[in-house]
Amino acid sequence: MKLNIRLIALLLSMIMVLGIFAACDEIIPPAETEPGSGADQSTEQGGEGTTAPESGERTAFDLIVNGETTVKIIRPADLNSDNPMVAAAVKVRNELEDVTSVKFNMGDDFKKASEEYDHSKVEILVGNTDHPQVAEAIKDLKYGDYTVKAVGNKIVIFGFTEGAINYAVNKFSQIVEEYANKENDTVNLSIPVEALNISGTHSGSKVFSILPAYDGATFFSTYQSNIACDEIILDDATVDSYNAYIAKLESAGYTKYTSSDLSGNLFTTLYNKDYTLNVGYYKHNDQCRIIMEPFGDETLIGTEADNKYTAVTTTQVTMIGNEYYNGSENVGNGLTLLFRLADGRFVVVDGAFNRSENANNLVNAITEQAKEYATGKDIKIAAWFVSHAHGDHNGALIGQTNAFKKFTVERVIANFMTDEERQRSMASSYGGNWSSKGTEGDSDDRTRNAAAALGADFVTCHVGQRFFFADTVFEILYTVESYGPTVVNALNTSTILVRAITTDDKGNSTSTMVMGDCTGPAMAICNKMYGTDMRSQIVQVAHHGYTTWGNDSAMATAYRYMSPEIVLWPQGSTAFPNYKEKSYNKVLWDGTNKNFQELYVAGWSNSQYIVPLPYNGDVNSITSIIKTKP
Repeated sequence: MKLNIRLIALLLSMIMVLGIFAACDEIIPPAETEPGSGADQSTEQGGEGTTAPESGERTAFDLIVNGETTVKIIRPADLNSDNPMVAAAVKVRNELEDVTSVKFNMGDDFKKASEEYDHSKVEILVGNTDHPQVAEAIKDLKYGDYTVKAVGNKIVIFGFTEGAINYAVNKFSQIVEEYANKENDTVNLSIPVEALNISGTHSGSKVFSILPAYDGATFFSTYQSNIACDEIILDDATVDSYNAYIAKLESAGYTKYTSSDLSGNLFTTLYNKDYTLNVGYYKHNDQCRIIMEPFGDETLIGTEADNKYTAVTTTQVTMIGNEYYNGSENVGNGLTLLFRLADGRFVVVDGAFNRSENANNLVNAITEQAKEYATGKDIKIAAWFVSHAHGDHNGALIGQTNAFKKFTVERVIANFMTDEERQRSMASSYGGNWSSKGTEGDSDDRTRNAAAALGADFVTCHVGQRFFFADTVFEILYTVESYGPTVVNALNTSTILVRAITTDDKGNSTSTMVMGDCTGPAMAICNKMYGTDMRSQIVQVAHHGYTTWGNDSAMATAYRYMSPEIVLWPQGSTAFPNYKEKSYNKVLWDGTNKNFQELYVAGWSNSQYIVPLPYNGDVNSITSIIKTKP
């Protein structure tokens, strides 16, 4: 029996050798694996970071071995510390260190174009880093989802919204607490791969989950741009992918309502019974921004075809002065612009302070300008734009509401940043431009309440929208939706930018740029979006000429693009000399603006400058009503 066994073993050995020699005639390459697939990975430590086994699939992540770790936490680069993804990465590090008392290092996903990521390293990827493992982990998720997932040598912690990524971090923290082990004062943390496979929809982010996925773009961020609006931001979009997504939304049951092309930036409004979507393609950075808000009649703002009217008067824009003496000094800022339309209706911008005098001046100007064709409730304010939540702009509307009940106000239009974003800004390094009383935080509610008291619709405006009122179209060029998720540096950066284009029956047209308190950082975006297409015959100086909040050159560039004939400066004449020599203001009228004709300073309370629209180039057609200090 022993002999037979030996013979069998010898025969088997000969067969194996012959097989090897036969195989030498054909070169068989090693099996190819995708980066991060899990093949050829080990848990050995050493060098710059933990790597994977030389053979076999990973079964666990040894994040701490004998009280030490070389594993890094990686977050997206080029984001400030207030960004939710950065905050989530910090939270992951803090949770690991709190549970294990072992220090973890953080890094970001920056790499040079010539470099490649090291897929053999064990790393914890938090948020939307550029690693292919993140793309793999989230490819089947909906926009309201989160995940904690092992992909190759990476642990991916991700959520599309701030709430979702924080939920994912909490889930990961629970896993760390479960598997952390401390014996004889030595800490080890080994997490089985099967424990790292958690996905779901965050309860507070379900609104995003109803959207079809955008094909051909990369998710960047979400942003609550307004108390009623949520925004998804996608990078690497193209015109073709944008158009394909609009078609995809239509196939999913959304009805296309309006579309616009502003200097190559594309915008489409769609709706179904539940939501209105405003989808924008931004050509300068190839982003697509999808804004969702609950559907309502007021979210459908009217189309050009709906705009039918009979002319009863001439069109004009009036700047009303707001300077007054408060008992110790002259207060010279505030903004009140009044457009009278060809059909006799009016459009108001802001209205200045919460003072009865400001409200009465506006009421009297409207009454006087309508006296030939309407009185009382027959006088209609087609729209009241509120540029932002500072009291010298929205004060009269929200504080003197009753004064305007004698008119019919059809809609109030605004877009206020959320109080959470306001608080985030105030807590950051940008401390200025906020009321010490914090009254801006409830401006959305107070403005909605004022609209309701006047029987008006409250409309949240969005970039790319066009409001057609008689012979004038009001285009929304900028809101804080184009700025986020970057934390605003001043409340003024949330100001809406509106361009009013008046065209008569002969085709003559005038553009009036209404800047409110727009800042340099906001205009830096607009410069990239529109460039020389911002050309306007009439320009209202931004922020009373005071300051640009950190980007003088962008404001100067914007003014050069606008190159106006008429400059309307909403400032008191007392303060005006202090700011007229600012370099960014001077470009409006110095030799760089060949079109300049005249500058008008709003001046004392109830002074008025009335410019006929379209403006025919004759400064003698402009009416001046000058009031002096009593």
